[in-house]
Amino acid sequence: MALLGLVTVRAMRRLAILILVLAIAAPAVVLGVLPAVMLAAYRKPVASPPVDLPVTAVRFTAEDGVPLTAWSAEAESPKATVILVHGATGNRGDVYVGLYDMMRDLLGRGYSVLALDLRNHGDSGDGPRPPSFGPDEARDIRAAVDWIKSRNASRRVAVLGISMGGNAAIYAAVADPRIEALITMATYAVAPPVTARGVAAESGLPAVVVDAVLWGARNLWGFADEEGRAIDVAARLGDRPWLIIHSLSDPIVPFDDAKALAAADPAAALWATPAPSVREPLIVAAGAWGSHALSYRLYREQWVDQVSAFLDHSFATMFG
Repeated sequence: MALLGLVTVRAMRRLAILILVLAIAAPAVVLGVLPAVMLAAYRKPVASPPVDLPVTAVRFTAEDGVPLTAWSAEAESPKATVILVHGATGNRGDVYVGLYDMMRDLLGRGYSVLALDLRNHGDSGDGPRPPSFGPDEARDIRAAVDWIKSRNASRRVAVLGISMGGNAAIYAAVADPRIEALITMATYAVAPPVTARGVAAESGLPAVVVDAVLWGARNLWGFADEEGRAIDVAARLGDRPWLIIHSLSDPIVPFDDAKALAAADPAAALWATPAPSVREPLIVAAGAWGSHALSYRLYREQWVDQVSAFLDHSFATMFG
């Protein structure tokens, strides 16, 4: 019995040590390691462009010194240049949202394109801090406008931003009147709830863990998603043309966000793309992301017609 009691005491001590180690390690993992993994995921390799897509890599620098990379492609007798801005974790060759096909379609309608890698993404440099989901990234878009204007001062410019890229585009357009037309797709009014849904969709982690990971990212790593609040500045766009494209079934950025942005600016037009079938292959492949940022791929022909008509009207041109 004495031996059994000794074994039991030793086992209890080992269990107590294990519990103590886990109690110390678990917060370190959730608050330190997982946020670092999350932030590292924002930079992904850029997919090679199709061989028949005439893009050239160009480089320029944002006003705060961040080096930026973009794809440039010129249309024949271009009406304007459209700056394409990807979402969080994307880049200038984002296959998921169909950026290369989007470039091809815009070129076919007479619009040159400049597809940008935002800071902390793709082949562009690191920013002074992790993503801000709008304000910092707006500097990159304004640098893209500078690059376009340095090559052709009379070239007219529109910006098409997707998700986080749309938020950045709103901030950039508010600050830069050289941006004459704006298109946003799957863009949110405020970032933090969307960030939480995105992390949950990508990781499958429960909400309580997601909240802890985001707390660590914000407070220990400088993640600045709480500054992404396009709803606060959208009313300052004035009378510039703005087309808002949003899926009615987007589970990451609810359609109410699109309605709120449209209500903030009387000049905005809202195009609600239909909820696709749950059996649609793109939706099955997207999993928890659902129809988020997929309006172009789901409704490509209609998307191209709508966007081209909007741009033609905005720049007072006639296609064909």
